[in-house]
Amino acid sequence: MKLGLRMGPLLYGVLSVALGHAQGPAAAPPGYEIVVHAEDVVCERFLGFGAEWDSSAYPVYGVTDEDFALAAKRVRWMRLPVARIMMLTKWCYLGNAAFDWETDAMKALYRHLDLCQELGTTVLLTDWGGEKEWTTAPGIDGVDDPEYAMVIGTYLDYLLNAKNYSCIQYFILTNEPNWEVGDWDKWKRGVENVAAVLAKRGLDKRLIFTGSDTSQDASNEVWHRWAVDQLQHILGAYDVHRYANSTRVRTGELETYWRTHWDYALEHDPAAKGKPFIVGEAGMHDDAQHPTGNPHIGEYGYGVFMADYAVQAARAGSAAVSAWMLDDNSHKGFFWGLWGNKENGMKLRPWFYPWSLLSRYFPMGSVIYRAAQTSADLRILAARIPAHGRQGGDAWTFCLVNRAEITANVTLRVPGAPALELQRYVYSEKEAPADADGFPTPVATERGVLAKGIAVPCPGNSAVFLTSLPSVSF
Repeated sequence: MKLGLRMGPLLYGVLSVALGHAQGPAAAPPGYEIVVHAEDVVCERFLGFGAEWDSSAYPVYGVTDEDFALAAKRVRWMRLPVARIMMLTKWCYLGNAAFDWETDAMKALYRHLDLCQELGTTVLLTDWGGEKEWTTAPGIDGVDDPEYAMVIGTYLDYLLNAKNYSCIQYFILTNEPNWEVGDWDKWKRGVENVAAVLAKRGLDKRLIFTGSDTSQDASNEVWHRWAVDQLQHILGAYDVHRYANSTRVRTGELETYWRTHWDYALEHDPAAKGKPFIVGEAGMHDDAQHPTGNPHIGEYGYGVFMADYAVQAARAGSAAVSAWMLDDNSHKGFFWGLWGNKENGMKLRPWFYPWSLLSRYFPMGSVIYRAAQTSADLRILAARIPAHGRQGGDAWTFCLVNRAEITANVTLRVPGAPALELQRYVYSEKEAPADADGFPTPVATERGVLAKGIAVPCPGNSAVFLTSLPSVSF
């Protein structure tokens, strides 16, 4: 935003789809059979569907511990696996090698990180830049200033060693550097400076340097490729932002977009297969008022759009997808969140429903499968969650997004799979049952045998989830 797991021979396969229209009356809903085969794993260790969660405006909005408890309750229900979190040098650096670790801004950051530490949420800490007046601290003269690298190394050492935030596992230098810096060589020097400081402090063994974190213009693809070509010896993960238009998502072109990006890394970086590919910011571009918000954020259709976005990005091999953003308290005046800010009562928006299910039921460590698809209307994502099922077996989660206006009758089949107890959740305009807290509740709990096939009705313009992952926390 501007401003490897072992698999069994048959059950642990990959979704490959055989889609065929059912015979019957012309008015009958189309039928599809989805069969799991033993190939085409696209991600052997998924990180999760998470969100940008910044503390920047929490002090501005006066978010108290009581207010924060409501946000924490929601984050806990989501089992938020990944959070991309902002850091600014000015929050702790006073200039002339002086630091203050107890500013209001730092205390707000700690409150976020404390919860992430408690939940085991993986944090992608992002320093938002050393170029603009609003992002940088006194005495820092640009992203390639050695003092900037010194400050970053110092605060990372403090957060990891003094505060013991092991949840911070990834570090990103400069939010969207193609916008913030606009000069590849200058930003590259900054990356090299910071990498040297981290290595000197031994922090390179604790953090995965991630980039290029570019977004949304013609330089996006160029910077990503330059990062792969010139910084692969430093970067242990690749991330890119994309606010997609509804047409690209509706037609399924977004999956191709992400596969093109990740394929470039796989083809040009010999170590890329072992590096996570991360969608650093995900959202809708249609009518967006960048950077402030999107007028469609409170509409039902935004939830279907984001579910479809998530499925396509994961099918393309992304190891994580971070939605922009968790809540409107993160940035003053912004309206992008799963819920509103304190001034607006922190009210949940409709897209919380499908995104929270994605976050909760596609946890870290999932093995993700890509299903071959012949329908332009139906998208399918499947995950096996090793050793997290009942009685210690593997759990399965499926997300089906039906973009057609009519119901699709889907049969899911996994040859060799055992009987499973499966909960079914539905996000549609007619039904999206939730409890008193607004948390999704299943429309049905059924025992089925995936080997024989399980019928899953998918209403038109909906997202349907089927999972055998236990509801209790793990």
